[in-house]
Amino acid sequence: MQTFTCGRRDLTARARLAEIAAEMGQQMSSAALIAVDWGTSNMRARLIDAAGNVLAEAASEDGIARVAAGGHEAAFERLVGDWPQVPAIMAGMIASRQGGREADYLPCPAAVGDLAASVLRFETGNGRPVAIIPGMMVRSAARDGDVMRGEELQILGALEDLGSGRHLICLPGTHSKWAEIENGIIRDFRTYMTGELFDLLRRHSILGTTIEHAAWSEEGFREGLAAAGAEVGLLARLFSVRAGTLLGTLPVEKSGSYLSGLLIGSEVSSALHNIAAGSEVCIIGNPDLTDLYIPAVAGRDIRCRQLGEYIGAKGLFRLAKDLRTRR
Repeated sequence: MQTFTCGRRDLTARARLAEIAAEMGQQMSSAALIAVDWGTSNMRARLIDAAGNVLAEAASEDGIARVAAGGHEAAFERLVGDWPQVPAIMAGMIASRQGGREADYLPCPAAVGDLAASVLRFETGNGRPVAIIPGMMVRSAARDGDVMRGEELQILGALEDLGSGRHLICLPGTHSKWAEIENGIIRDFRTYMTGELFDLLRRHSILGTTIEHAAWSEEGFREGLAAAGAEVGLLARLFSVRAGTLLGTLPVEKSGSYLSGLLIGSEVSSALHNIAAGSEVCIIGNPDLTDLYIPAVAGRDIRCRQLGEYIGAKGLFRLAKDLRTRR
């Protein structure tokens, strides 16, 4: 039998496995909270201890759009059924009408305490306490309305890293959010349908016939960013993806990347149109996506700070601590 050396002792493989299992058991016994980000297409849960450390993670494709009415509790328990019976705090589209228990949007401006005071509380059929975060909205005569569910937790999770003062936060995605924060208060935000528009154009428009979908070209992407900064508007630029490939000025293997750069560049240009050079933008999310935004932002002489998508769990934990003080 294989032998491992651990400190001053030699352990057989079986003994070492038993030791690992015991360590995992101790971790599970220290669990205090399940933090859930439940979106339209998937659900992600993190088991967290009392200090905010993530002990375990689990994910499924049981997004609210894929769960039948009345089946959300069962979908949740399928995912976390092996975890301790600790309270859960949930954010995202689970708070929508399609999520089974609708929570009204909280209007901006709002702080952590405002969100905590607005949660929807209940117990599952097996007695697990659950709190659902309501999401936020902008409704003002001065501008068009806007809503978000889930992204506010990533914003709140970033506040410890950002500190006091004024900050601009970018959350790239299917529906990208740009939020203005001041001294811990979410003042305003705006949504850009960049990711969804990219998918629609390349899959369901005439542009898709001139795109090599599996190809990626860094050069093509940066050319798209540069084109987005020209005076010609986005609607006029979009058709250049097709025209360029037909006329031989845009190779087909670069066209998809060019379209991506054109859309992201247009989003960034709009979001930063009144932001002074030398300012900072905090970009939150998966690096595969946030890395695309860095050259677009840097091209406007604005600094970038990146935070990973894990930050949403920190936001949920922060809200959970606030909830405990309100019992």
